[in-house]
Amino acid sequence: MLLDMTEEKPLKLMIPFMLPILLGNIFQQFYNIADVIIVGRTIGVEALAAVGTVSPLFFMQVVLTIGMSNGFTVVTGQRYGAGNMAGVRRSVAASIVLSIGSDAFYGQKY
Repeated sequence: MLLDMTEEKPLKLMIPFMLPILLGNIFQQFYNIADVIIVGRTIGVEALAAVGTVSPLFFMQVVLTIGMSNGFTVVTGQRYGAGNMAGVRRSVAASIVLSIGSDAFYGQKY
């Protein structure tokens, strides 16, 4: 089902998009807290320092992936507005490929 976001109140339409992002950020923080607790208690202070050192690099990779995906929303939105559904599918597919490729480049394994 395609949703036309030009016909209803903006806040009512944004809330369903905001909630998954908010939940994702909350769970990311829980992951970081659990990582610090587990590493700090089981492996030691040196390992915890290593996790703290690498965390900005991991965060940079996440931000770059999100930024690239957000950049594709402009192209996807233009194609959707023009009624070009084949172009929308290509844009989404390219976004997914680039996101996975950037994750692979930064060392993430799937």
